[in-house]
Amino acid sequence: MGGVPAQLVPDNPKVGVDRANWYEPGLNRTYLDLATHYGTAILPTRTRKPRDKAKVEVAVLVVERWILARLRNRRFFSLAELNQAIAELVVDLNARPMRRLGVSRRDLFLELDCPALKELPAEPYEYAQCGGCAGSGSITTSISTATTTRCRIG
Repeated sequence: MGGVPAQLVPDNPKVGVDRANWYEPGLNRTYLDLATHYGTAILPTRTRKPRDKAKVEVAVLVVERWILARLRNRRFFSLAELNQAIAELVVDLNARPMRRLGVSRRDLFLELDCPALKELPAEPYEYAQCGGCAGSGSITTSISTATTTRCRIG
């Protein structure tokens, strides 16, 4: 997409939200680090409230119907082959003019959304998981690659 939106509105996943609340959701530390790195706000939707994300629900329905209808009689022998077919159909779907608006999704994105995106940071976000402290002034940190580093403090 080439940029970062000002706000992200994901579902309310248990892995990303510690405390569900419409006004002040308790996001977990890693989710907050990701949002801070990209300079965006994360506003998870309420559980079991489809009206909070109505446009997305309709868009998912359109994509499911349009793409699945075209793939239903085809066989794929690898995940890469399936992903390639889906990618081609998504490009076609985004280029098709919408009935009510008479303009394509791609054109709307380029006209409305793209100028509003913030610039991506120079470095991509790196996931890291911090472990607890070991006794006697040393800290153990484990990174997502399962590497462990011990540092002596003091």
